[in-house]
Amino acid sequence: MNIISSINQQPNVRINTNPKINSKVNYNYGQTRVSFGSSKSEGVIKLLDNEIGELINGSEFNVANKMKFKKVMNEALPYIMTPENYINKGRDSKVYRISDNYVAKITRGYYENNAIKSFDRVILPNQKFKDLDFYYGEPVAKVGKVSILKNATPTKDNVYCGAIYENGRVIAEKDKNHYKEVYLPMCASLPQESFDNFAWNLQKLNGISSLGLHGREYYTPDVVNPNNIIISEGKFKLVDQLDKTHCKEPNSLYTMFEPLLIRITPDHDAEYDKDLVNMRGTIYNKCIRAAKKVGLPPSSPRKYEYADFTLSNILRIHN
Repeated sequence: MNIISSINQQPNVRINTNPKINSKVNYNYGQTRVSFGSSKSEGVIKLLDNEIGELINGSEFNVANKMKFKKVMNEALPYIMTPENYINKGRDSKVYRISDNYVAKITRGYYENNAIKSFDRVILPNQKFKDLDFYYGEPVAKVGKVSILKNATPTKDNVYCGAIYENGRVIAEKDKNHYKEVYLPMCASLPQESFDNFAWNLQKLNGISSLGLHGREYYTPDVVNPNNIIISEGKFKLVDQLDKTHCKEPNSLYTMFEPLLIRITPDHDAEYDKDLVNMRGTIYNKCIRAAKKVGLPPSSPRKYEYADFTLSNILRIHN
């Protein structure tokens, strides 16, 4: 018997949404008694995790899955929106961890008692990007003021690529320590396969388009603004939504260079610190090899004029 799919058939199933209750969760399915975890919160989260999987892997027109998902999502919100699950906040939303698989992005100003209303519909966004395994910026499901996204950082071993920005400005000392002591060593030590995967995803993205009001539109990541590319689980991951452009094949080798090298503030340390220059050189060479391997264009009209100058500056080697 499919335990999750039979939940709506059982009138004696009820999830108490009081987050203070900490008892074992048991569901009766006929004569079978099933236990989820050691606490009610763990049980609700596991149930929600399964419901999300069933929803996004099923048919878009499967009304039953949508109804189940909405019900479980609404009842799980008090367990999700807790201080221990809080990840970060943006200008318009707050992000909470659901599990290793998913996070919930909730519009700011909304809470567990008003984020989902009775008339809200479950929406499954466009599935055209589902084969991009580096892309974590597109919700897999939405209901009311809650968006569910794949969890890009299931572990704490993750790093923002390039410079550190806060409120639109580089934080000089923090930034210098970050890219010298954290980001550059981690990025340079990644295997060639990680760079190959980044390039493969960008090349795959070049082949995806849609017809807009003013002609065909193509997709590219916003690699100019900071903190959109991270390293997590040994992979480059995009955690921001894609931009649209009318430029054909907008993703190129410079789409890799921009977040990995060019957005690093070029300072004079590179002139004297051989290790720093060598790490940057390693990243540069791995990007070149990856782009050639997958046929990623070497350049594009979206390349900024300062890019070549900045690259030459941060790769300077003095004998």
